[in-house]
Amino acid sequence: MTSLSSETTAAPATPPQADTPPARRRRQRSNLRHRLEHALLLAALKIVELLPAGAATGFGRGAARLYFRLSRSRARILRENLARAFAEKSAAEIRRLARDCAGNLGAAFMEFLASSRLTRDDVLSRVSLAGEENFAAARARGKGVFLLSAHFGSWELGAIRAGLIADPISSVVRPLDNPLLERELAHRRTRLGNRVIAKKDAAREILRAIRKKETVAILVDQNVIAEEAVFVPFFGRPAATTPSLALLQMKTDAAVVPVFTWPLGAGRYRLQFETPILAEEFGSIGEDREERVRRATARYMAVTEKAVRGDPAAWLWMHNRWRTRPGEGLESKV
Repeated sequence: MTSLSSETTAAPATPPQADTPPARRRRQRSNLRHRLEHALLLAALKIVELLPAGAATGFGRGAARLYFRLSRSRARILRENLARAFAEKSAAEIRRLARDCAGNLGAAFMEFLASSRLTRDDVLSRVSLAGEENFAAARARGKGVFLLSAHFGSWELGAIRAGLIADPISSVVRPLDNPLLERELAHRRTRLGNRVIAKKDAAREILRAIRKKETVAILVDQNVIAEEAVFVPFFGRPAATTPSLALLQMKTDAAVVPVFTWPLGAGRYRLQFETPILAEEFGSIGEDREERVRRATARYMAVTEKAVRGDPAAWLWMHNRWRTRPGEGLESKV
């Protein structure tokens, strides 16, 4: 910033434009909002500390259900997504399923908050394993491993458990806009050895980890803008999906292992590894890359859909997954 104390110029100095009153007020409002959000999180943490584990989970379940009763826009997205995905269900069944979805999200959130107090043995006892041989087979190829997962069950606790099988894993995440909340989440994600890779400009770190034969977890079940998407079927509708995992798999030949954290009740989960997906399944290197990427991305979402159909209440239906539609923008050149 140019110093305002200098008077050697002929024209009077002008204040920096970035520090105008409107900009300053926006910054102050943002800081205030961040502090308020952090205060709410600290209150939730205090509840976790004061209540027995089951009661804290129940509180989270009830609070989430109340939120979705009051938040009409989110409740509408939740019900509409469910109704379109399960057209065979009655209106009453959709309402019950929506209620269960909201409750499960609240319960998983409280359990993740409480994970800051969990020891390694606590995590091992709460999250059982299934299909571990699939993960072992992928690691044995010596090319690194991608874990394909989704916002399903307690995905955060599942990532912590996956990092305790052999070596710690890296999870690709989108940092929260609130740095105070992001610090709290990062602490829970990394305290037992895992590390996080910020989603923006993550390719270099991901490739470095894979070349070191490490494991990287990526969630690809969220909506993206048209310019960054390939459209593949998901519950019978074209869903804008990032091609990043497919591109990374084609580049590295690392296996993609689908893994989902299935709720078992009473704060317990099953981390289930599915059969590894190999790049060769989508054609040879000489074939059209865009088509190979599309096939791979479609396969990832088909595997995800199968898991969600197995326990619909465990997925994040309140996310506006089909917001971006074909034709809204140019698809990325892959």
